Amino acid sequence: MTHPIPIRKMTFEVPATEVFNPLYIAGNATLSYMHTALGLYVVHLEPFIVKSLRKVMPLIRDEALKEEVDRFCRQESQHYQKHADFNELILARNYPGLEARIKRVRDDFDGYLHHRSDRFRVGFVEGFESFTSQNALTLLASGLYEHKRSEPRFAGLFKWHLFEEIEHRNVAYDIYQHLYGNYLVRAGLCWMAQRHLFSFYADCMRLMSAAEGERSGARYRTTFKHRLLFTRVDPFVKRLRTMLPGYTPHHLRIPAGFATLADQLSAQATSVQ
Repeated sequence: MTHPIPIRKMTFEVPATEVFNPLYIAGNATLSYMHTALGLYVVHLEPFIVKSLRKVMPLIRDEALKEEVDRFCRQESQHYQKHADFNELILARNYPGLEARIKRVRDDFDGYLHHRSDRFRVGFVEGFESFTSQNALTLLASGLYEHKRSEPRFAGLFKWHLFEEIEHRNVAYDIYQHLYGNYLVRAGLCWMAQRHLFSFYADCMRLMSAAEGERSGARYRTTFKHRLLFTRVDPFVKRLRTMLPGYTPHHLRIPAGFATLADQLSAQATSVQ
């Protein structure tokens, strides 16, 4: 029987640079730049997640949880490696200011690894995961990745990644509760981790909109109103929910059809463990 957190080895073809269109999600600038920002962010976040959780593995007293943490880390390792391949297309577009913004993120995570406590790191990971598991459910149910104007290779990458966020949705919460369990600290780190993510989103969307709008015209621009909607207004309820005393990812409702998607993704994989 397959473990509920399977390790899928996936192969994705990366589009050629000369045919790459940065509006690869539903032909929409805001949605595409948001996904691009996520892909750029996770190649620095997810190695931080893996290193942070591997550091506390010896403290875990529950063997089942220890296996789940190991599988969570192995899934995340697959994610950032695949995103790194696709990110080469993004970085090749030489967005002014983007390299400096990415360096700030990289420096932040290096600082967290070397100068913060285990509790801080595990809480930060949980704060990110508590939002992304909810958002993954929304995005997968939206039909964006089946949209006729979504680039199939990018859509496949994000569909796989976000589905696995749902598969391991409980792990960061469970390890935080197992080792620490302080509600106020957890809520504060949810706020901090999510603010860190959405600040990066907003900056990337602004930089990409300016550069692509200059190159290719108005359709490639995002408006301030849309950036505000996607980075502040729309996520508000999901973010607030993660900080409430009764929050737990164990209460998220998973649509019945997701079992079929799990099988489809496993069938596409070159191997499943």
